[in-house]
This record gives sequence, structure tokens and C-alpha cells, in this order.
Amino acid sequence: MADGSIAPTRPAERINEIDIIRGLALFGILMVNMSFYKYPVFFERSPSGYPEGIEQFSAWFIQILFTGKFYAIFSFLFGLGFFIFMERTLAKGLELVPLYRRRLFALLAFGFIHLVIIWTGDILFTYALVGFILLGFRNKPLKSIRKWIIGLFIIALALNGLFGLLTGAGEYLAGDKYAVAMAGMIDGAIAAYRESSFAQLFTFRAINELPYVIISLIAWIPAVLAFFLCGLYAGKIGIFKNISDHRSLLKKIRNCGFPPGLFFLMIYFLIEADLWKVSILLRHPLLAMSNYTASIFLFPAYIATALLVLQTDPGKKILAPFAAAGRMALTNYLSQTLICVLLFYGFGFGLYAKVTVAEGILLTMAIFSVQIVWSNLWLRSFQYGPMEWFWRTLTYKKAQPLLNR
Repeated sequence: MADGSIAPTRPAERINEIDIIRGLALFGILMVNMSFYKYPVFFERSPSGYPEGIEQFSAWFIQILFTGKFYAIFSFLFGLGFFIFMERTLAKGLELVPLYRRRLFALLAFGFIHLVIIWTGDILFTYALVGFILLGFRNKPLKSIRKWIIGLFIIALALNGLFGLLTGAGEYLAGDKYAVAMAGMIDGAIAAYRESSFAQLFTFRAINELPYVIISLIAWIPAVLAFFLCGLYAGKIGIFKNISDHRSLLKKIRNCGFPPGLFFLMIYFLIEADLWKVSILLRHPLLAMSNYTASIFLFPAYIATALLVLQTDPGKKILAPFAAAGRMALTNYLSQTLICVLLFYGFGFGLYAKVTVAEGILLTMAIFSVQIVWSNLWLRSFQYGPMEWFWRTLTYKKAQPLLNR
């Protein structure tokens, strides 16, 4: 019988494997975001644009292994989290929609502040917007969700191709002036991030970056919703209720995901490395579409591989520390921004555009290692991370217990 109490998921009720995968996803997101924290966000050079040697290898390392895969995993987990929230809320006899809407409005506020005031690469704002759409899928049958996933992936793929085509057309029409214009924009961004006060940088970002973010929502919304629905679908079929019983399915997902994913990554590599010559008009759309398609196949393969590893004793032991970072994902995600803003921006240590790609990888590993340690230490005394506690308090309109008892 439902107890009707309004309370969030207790730590003892959490699924440890989900927290570990969320922690791994958070590490992958920081690995990719580090490039954007330390260099003009919309004008990052492609891997082949870096000097040969450790810099180009590092850029390819991030692009091939991380870019597009871990935000997809993070999005998948958001959809899975929605299913778990829905299931437990209804089991308590509570109304799902009002409760989840409050949760989304709180996330929307966090994302808006993060996006507008602190960093343009925010994902929380988009997650909250798409979360309202996700609510409409809560009662849809599996067959319908599958069709929506396929349709949304096709739409997102087409939009990636369209945006790539527009970029290619701009480069084609501008000719030699394109490179000059891009160099000027990069120099302007570097100067702004390195020398501006907080208020001056806010103005620069509002004029030069936020419009791109708003336009990119056209492609982001169907892509994120598709990943959300994948998580909702996985929740509905019960994979995470008893993972060991789904080993054969996980192996199938892994074995079916890696070959096509690697195939499309190879296409991306051949075009980006200029080993496959294509016209300027086709280069950008083919790069965008091949990279996105690779991510569609690789993100479930990554998840399945991680879950299979977690079925082994060595895997559990090695990956266990990531669970605490995953339980504090919102706190750690936002703190990553605060740390990097302090390191790179002019009103901090002013390292913007001074850190190499290889150094960025080492810095990512250092920051996340500290986050793993402090997350494990924090959760020895507290039930939730600081932002997780605040988010739950806003969701349930009641201060939640924080100390472990």
C-alpha cells in the first residue's frame, strides 16, 4: 500500500550501476568540455588542424573516444532517471506531473543561470526544456516509443546535415575571406576571455555566443529527446532492475553497436584527415552526420560494456569510486564550470588559450580525480551533494534531511 509520503529516493534505494555510469559520463563530458573552457567555444579547431605529434594525437583521442558519446550517455541516464522517478512516485500514491514539473522548473532555473551568467556550453537548460516534452511520453507503449526514437534520430541527423551544409556554403561563398574572418573571431574571443572583467565578458557572450546557442536548440531538442526516450525505454523493459539477467542482451547491444559505430567514425576520420577528398559544400555536413551517427551506435555499446564489466569483481572494485561522483552529478557538473572559469578567464588565473590539448587532458584527469575523492568524502557524512539537496528541497517544497544518520 502506498504510504503517500513526499520524499525523494533514499541513498539505500539507488541503483549503484547507474551512479557509476553517470560518474563515468561526467568524466567524459569534462574531457570534451575542457576544450571549450580553454578556447573559443564556437571556433575550436578540428583535430587535423593541430600540429602533428602529441597535440594532434590528443585532439584525435578526445574526438574519437569522447566527443558525442558521453553527453548521449548522460542524456540516456536522464531519461532512465525519469522512469525511476515516475515509478517510485506513483508507487507512493503521489501525483507525478506536478512533482516532476517542479523538478524541471528548478533545473531550468539552474540551467538558465549557468548558461546566461557563467558558461555558454550549459546542457541543463536544454535538459529541462526537453524534460517537459518527455512527460508526454510517460504512458506511451514501447512500440510507439521505438518509433519516436527512430524518427527523432532521423530528424536530428538531417538537422546536423543541414547546419553542416550551411557552414559549408558559408565557407564556399566566402572563399579566402572565410579563414580570415574565423581568425579574427578567434582573436576577438581570446582577447575577451583573457582580458575582460566579469561584466564585460557577460556582454561579449550575450552578443557573440548566446544567439548560436538559441539557434542550435533546433538540432539539440530532437537529439536530446531521442536519448531521453532511449533511457525511458530501457527503464520500461527492466534492464536495470536485474542487470545480471540481461547479460545476453547487453552482449548483443555491445556487439551490434561497436561495428557500425566504428565504421562511421572511420568515415569521419577519413574526411577530417583529408584522406577522402570531398568538396567544401559536402565536407561539413558529412563530418557532422558521420560523427552523430557514430554516437548513436556507440553510446549504447559503451553503456552495455560498462554494465558487463560491473558484473565482474575486478570491474566493481575499479569502478566503485565513480558512484559517489555520479550521485553528486549536478554538484560536480556545476563545480567543473566554476573551477575552469577560475582557471581560464581573465578575472581568474587568465590561462585562456594558453593550455595545450595534451595539458587539458591531464587537467581533466586531475580535476575529476579530486571530484571523486571529495564526493566520496562528502557522502560519508551527507545523504546528497549540496546541489542535489537543494534540487530535492525545491522539488518537494520541504527541506530534505541532509546528514547521514
